[in-house]
Amino acid sequence: MTSITFETARDALEHQTVVEAINRGIITIAGHRVKYNLFQERTEDWSDPEEWVRAYDVAWLVVERGYPANRIKLEVNVPRRTPNDYADIVIYRDDACREPYLVVECKASEQSARDRLQGIEQAFGNANSLRAPLAVYDEGNESSFFDVANFPSTERTANRLGSRDALPKQYGEVPTYAYIAGDDDDIRPVLSGQLEARIRRAHSLIWAGGRRDPLMAFDEWSKLLFAKVADERSTPTGAPRRFQVGTRETTATVANRIHELFQQACQSDPTIFRPGVRIQLTDNKVTEVVRTLQAISFTNTDIDSIGKAFEHFFGSIFRGGLGQYFTMRQLARFSVAMLDITHEDFVLDPTSGSGGFLLEALLQVWHGIDEAFRGQPDAHIQRLKIDFALNHVYGVEIHEILARICKINLLLHHDGHTNIEANRSCLDLTFQNVRLNPPSQQFSCIVGNPPFGTDVEAGDEEQLGTNRLENFTVAQGLRKVDSEQVIIERSIELLEPGGRFGLILPDGTLNNQGWRSNCPRTREFIATNGRILACISLPDHAFRKSGAQNKTSILFFQKFTRQEKRRFDRQLAALEAEGVARGEAIAQAIERADLYYRVFLGEANQVGYTPTGIATSLNDLYCSGANGALSPIQDGTILHEWRVFKANPFGYEGSIRPDCMAVPFSEFWTAHPSHRLDPKYHLFKREALRDAPAGWIRATIGDIMERREDEADFDIDPDRMFKVMTIGQNGEIRHREAGKGKNPPEWRATYFQDSPGTWYAARTNDVVFSSIDLWKGCIAIVPEEFDGALVSKEFPIYRVVDERLSPEFLQMLLRSRYYQRAFRAITTGHSNRRRTQVNDFEALEIVFPPDRLEQERLIADAVAARQNHRDAGEVLRQEYLVFSNLIDGRGDEQLPDIVDDDDGEA
Repeated sequence: MTSITFETARDALEHQTVVEAINRGIITIAGHRVKYNLFQERTEDWSDPEEWVRAYDVAWLVVERGYPANRIKLEVNVPRRTPNDYADIVIYRDDACREPYLVVECKASEQSARDRLQGIEQAFGNANSLRAPLAVYDEGNESSFFDVANFPSTERTANRLGSRDALPKQYGEVPTYAYIAGDDDDIRPVLSGQLEARIRRAHSLIWAGGRRDPLMAFDEWSKLLFAKVADERSTPTGAPRRFQVGTRETTATVANRIHELFQQACQSDPTIFRPGVRIQLTDNKVTEVVRTLQAISFTNTDIDSIGKAFEHFFGSIFRGGLGQYFTMRQLARFSVAMLDITHEDFVLDPTSGSGGFLLEALLQVWHGIDEAFRGQPDAHIQRLKIDFALNHVYGVEIHEILARICKINLLLHHDGHTNIEANRSCLDLTFQNVRLNPPSQQFSCIVGNPPFGTDVEAGDEEQLGTNRLENFTVAQGLRKVDSEQVIIERSIELLEPGGRFGLILPDGTLNNQGWRSNCPRTREFIATNGRILACISLPDHAFRKSGAQNKTSILFFQKFTRQEKRRFDRQLAALEAEGVARGEAIAQAIERADLYYRVFLGEANQVGYTPTGIATSLNDLYCSGANGALSPIQDGTILHEWRVFKANPFGYEGSIRPDCMAVPFSEFWTAHPSHRLDPKYHLFKREALRDAPAGWIRATIGDIMERREDEADFDIDPDRMFKVMTIGQNGEIRHREAGKGKNPPEWRATYFQDSPGTWYAARTNDVVFSSIDLWKGCIAIVPEEFDGALVSKEFPIYRVVDERLSPEFLQMLLRSRYYQRAFRAITTGHSNRRRTQVNDFEALEIVFPPDRLEQERLIADAVAARQNHRDAGEVLRQEYLVFSNLIDGRGDEQLPDIVDDDDGEA
């Protein structure tokens, strides 16, 4: 018998079995109270020596003997005992705790012989009253195990089966196992759809419909998958798999084995989980997840099937609410393909998240190895693949749980997980991985989707670690900057000379004009440190499935070699010394340093999935092939155009579908005063250079219209009522209703007098647009009924000064597809409410026939159709009122509109 004496509470707390029960949350000690998390939670006095023995027994029963915690009750009222008596511990055979199996009577250590006999009698009395077939008397250093049911009621010797150690494990039932390593019925690989369903089910069991924090649920999910892979790799042939549920096994037995397996896995590979990390799930939950995953062989499942399953799984789970916007696999695949990564590259994702870009790099390089070394010995090919995975793939992730998920993701894809730096920002200067530590410039390729819109402030140790904000060129003189700006600089710093990156960036970084945004300075830093190889515009819906509304593009960059950097810097310094403005000097220095190059630009409207995230075959980026590889034929895609461009950069002529072009850097850099880099702007400028219809007048908007800024006077008559207008995305002006949303109850002069903003009056035939929603189509001609109506400063007003231009023609012109594309091209920013700068609006060219009669003839049918549409809408409204009155008899009553915060009102 295992003899244990508990002289103090510390003796109990230091016992390994009790420690394990505490680590698993079965027992909780807080001050002078002990809480047992069993069938029911129960709190007792921890200062009582008898409680130390009970705590050990509870721990021993679950951890050592495999009895489920949810089938154990304490202080069970014993019927037919007077005075009222309570059994210390009762184990039941069923989850409802209705069929008693074992009664345990606990006493403090070192009982007298007389008190021990009395305790044994108490155990028998309770067992008989509860009709439990077995009983244990335990005082730690002395214990007895009795068969109660099969002997006379007074027998105390023949029915003693031994000490508590004689108690059989999990009701004495011997389990059998279905999965034996190496047998024909062993675990097997599965297809991606089946795999996704299983891992989704496992996560759902853990998440429990929201009872657990989503990232914590991911963490527990990762622990069990880690144990699963460890079992697959370590179970010898002929032995039963440990990650399975045997027949007649209790949940405690299964959980005990999985906890042990996880701890062994952590000791064998300490790179994923820190020492002391435990599975924080109930035994029941562990067993359910094991049963869900037990039949699958992750290590033998094809890596492309794993990649596809995890892409769908992560894409459906990650949302902005987690602070993470999952990058759809199509974007990661395209980014990696554009960089032409080989097995000789050293690859880094500076903000790796769940590891999607690194996985894609792994898969594409492995496919490349298969192709490049076809026909050579399999052992050599496998050695190349393993070497790349273990020694060439790196990541940094500030969120510790996400980093672990990334490592597990890579582990399940047959490796590369050991080089993920967790719980640290890429902006730091101190890393455990020597390749990340100074001296930098250790990576030939960087790829990823940095988080953006987060402020990095001076002194922020969480973001900067041992680094300082002032060490970043783009942050000089600033107390805070946007995260993507310093991540760009850090990425360039980490690249070796001649290295390249592909980063998904918000369009604001590429086109915001104000120096307060720090975006122009960031663009200057990029241009002065290397070549802008390419920039690909993504559609508005690229991240909508993940909960983000940001407009983004992918920037591809190559760092100057040391010699190129020296040549460029000398020329730039000389030009600036001559008085050339820095922006102009950058373009000239490229040519003077003999670094002339062309920039490839493309715009993708389709990226392989719909705005809701449903996969579609429409993809402007690339064509998929078999088994997760890229198709060898990429005709009609941006990837194809990029390859054509790379083969002959100075002879590339561009494409319309997909929209692609190449432009000399100097022309690209100087096309806009703020040095915009966004592809949609430059692609539209290419289209704007095309000839207008013969005989039509070509002029800028600034030439044919002038800004009107007639401030409304609210002091003449404080009680005067005003009309306020707004513009819908259909180009129709409508009343901005008083009392709606944040609007005042009425548009009275007294309201405007107290309003901090400035209000302007528009006149009939003026052009008015929303500066933050022009790209959505919010531009219109003011009709006569809105003459004198007011708008805020966010609605610029223009008066047409060229009498040759008909207002009706102008209305149709500005609503045409060409100008809707133009407005989208000139907007700046990346959020759902992007801004149009007045200077860019006025610089747009407009074309029209000189004869107003010709203008009216060209639009006559459209004008008639629009009026018919309005009339039909009014007829429909009236008919609905008639029908509604028939239903409820409320006449022509109108329900108030539902407030829409995104309706073009600024």
